Amino acid sequence: MKIDKIDMEIITCLNKNGRISNNEIAAKLSISEGTVRNRIRKLTENNYLRVKGLVNPNRITEKQVIFLGAKVAVSKDLEKTAEAVSRLPHVNSTSIVTGRYDLIIEVFLEPYTVITFLCNDLAKLDSIVSTETFMTLKNYDKWI
Repeated sequence: MKIDKIDMEIITCLNKNGRISNNEIAAKLSISEGTVRNRIRKLTENNYLRVKGLVNPNRITEKQVIFLGAKVAVSKDLEKTAEAVSRLPHVNSTSIVTGRYDLIIEVFLEPYTVITFLCNDLAKLDSIVSTETFMTLKNYDKWI
């Protein structure tokens, strides 16, 4: 599947307001509601789009967004390790990156449980040889 300009406009509408109705999107884009409904279905089925509720992490005071830079022992294990990390509890996203680290891992958890996450969850993956933790103090335009 290849996405086009209309698909991108639908995605933009949903990015601004995930609760916007198909009829409202159709009116904004001058297309039929059925077209919007079918395109959203195709976008979600083909893993281009996911519509979900997000929270402002600044408002959830008992949890904190934390980024971890991680180094993987063997480069050929990057994708396998990233997939395994992404399935761990509290992990919002895992990215393979260039630079000093191999992975950037985003978690959302209670600050005092970081050590538990590192020692119990992440340590199960033998391919990760070191990590550095970055605790966010305040987030701007961040929704998780």
